[in-house]
Amino acid sequence: MPKLIPSNKFLADAQRFARNSVLRGTLAKVLLQLEANPAQPGLHIERIVNDPSAWSARVDSRYRLSFEPGARHENGFPDWRSPILLLRVLDHDDLYRMPR
Repeated sequence: MPKLIPSNKFLADAQRFARNSVLRGTLAKVLLQLEANPAQPGLHIERIVNDPSAWSARVDSRYRLSFEPGARHENGFPDWRSPILLLRVLDHDDLYRMPR
């Protein structure tokens, strides 16, 4: 299980969910899943093209979160046991424009 390390931008983005209990719960569920098994298909993880070290996971139909795995294997794939830096939580299009 990787350790999740939130960046300051991630914490600021996540604060916007504080008033919406449904989104807050959905984000919490995604973070638990990411911590338990980052390779889980239900997270819909994909690389972010304009930032080769960043990846994204689906929060819901509108929001995604970006993150950076702490280490990679020799073949370039993430080592999902290493810590994960949580970068942002934004609207899908905004996240892909500004993943950090």
